[in-house]
Amino acid sequence: MASVLQAMLSLGLMLLCTSSIVQGLQCLECSGNSEQDCRKNGKLVTCVNEQDVCATTVRRYFSVSRVFKQCKQKQSCFNDMKQNWDKYGLRHRCTNNFLSSVCHCCCEEDSCNNLSCSSSITAKTCNAVPDQIENGRVYCTNGNKIGSQCYYSCTTSGFYLNPSDSTTLQCMGNGQWSKKAPCCARPCPPYAPFDLVFLMNRFQPKARRMIQEAVWWSFKKLWSTDPEYYRASRIFFSTIVHPTTFINLTEPWIGGTGARRRLGPNDGITNTGNALRFVRDHVFVNDHRDVMHMDAILVVLDQNSDDDVKEVAQALRNDGVLIYTMFMDFNQPPNMQQLLDITGEKEHIYISDGQNEGIGDKIAKEMIGHMCANVCGLDDHSHDK
Repeated sequence: MASVLQAMLSLGLMLLCTSSIVQGLQCLECSGNSEQDCRKNGKLVTCVNEQDVCATTVRRYFSVSRVFKQCKQKQSCFNDMKQNWDKYGLRHRCTNNFLSSVCHCCCEEDSCNNLSCSSSITAKTCNAVPDQIENGRVYCTNGNKIGSQCYYSCTTSGFYLNPSDSTTLQCMGNGQWSKKAPCCARPCPPYAPFDLVFLMNRFQPKARRMIQEAVWWSFKKLWSTDPEYYRASRIFFSTIVHPTTFINLTEPWIGGTGARRRLGPNDGITNTGNALRFVRDHVFVNDHRDVMHMDAILVVLDQNSDDDVKEVAQALRNDGVLIYTMFMDFNQPPNMQQLLDITGEKEHIYISDGQNEGIGDKIAKEMIGHMCANVCGLDDHSHDK
């Protein structure tokens, strides 16, 4: 009997000692303004009852953030964590990209919640906001700080915000504006300043009539003929540019003034590279450049070029000039590589056999699409640069 009591006493002592050694999960407990604040002022606690995970919750509203760490029941914590991917209107949880967010994390090792469960949330600023915009104004609630809202409007009659949905911008938690800043511009089409050079080799009369009817009139239908917004030049060439046919951008050419000028003799040679060089040297010169003004060339051919076009065409494109080609497939098939060397883009190459109805509208609309996409000028109008 004594031996049985002694054994029971020994077992009780063993259980008592074991219970004093075995402890619950240990987690960091804190409430602070940042992860660093929690690690500095928090304390390590032993979880009780069914608290079997360490939890972290990060709440942010504008530039203010709060971090909470504690012991928690696993099921409850993981239910919270699932909400990290729930969407609420325009906001998304567990992200720095929006003005307010909530992020939950769970882990199961001792002291594991001393690490952040989300990217650090720090107060940032967005790029500086201009005091004013041309033909308009801007008002910001809190400058370029996170949470600030900037309201844009146009003050000049006939000018509208472009893009039209960029009336309000917000400085987001990631230090980026919610949209690119708009500008105040006339409606496009039919307005956006650009110059267009019709560069045509000394082709047959049928092709000339097609250009006059199919292309020129398409532009006239779709675009303002106000010289403030649209100026056109016409140049014929063979070996060299025919001086008597050169109508400069500053000369009035609305449908035909000067269009009946006599052509020089046709020597049967097509030096398109030389003609492009003439445009660069005498039309689109450095003094002509303007950040709010775009330049385009429509090269109309019925023969492949006899000289090199690649270098000068690349130089023009480097200057920001858009180049298109319209090849009249009457006498010989087009050299597609040569046309690509001129334009730099397959989408800027048009082939016609003289029967293509609407080809002028297609070219005009494609060009105008480029012009209207750039009515705000260069990217330095954007907060995001």
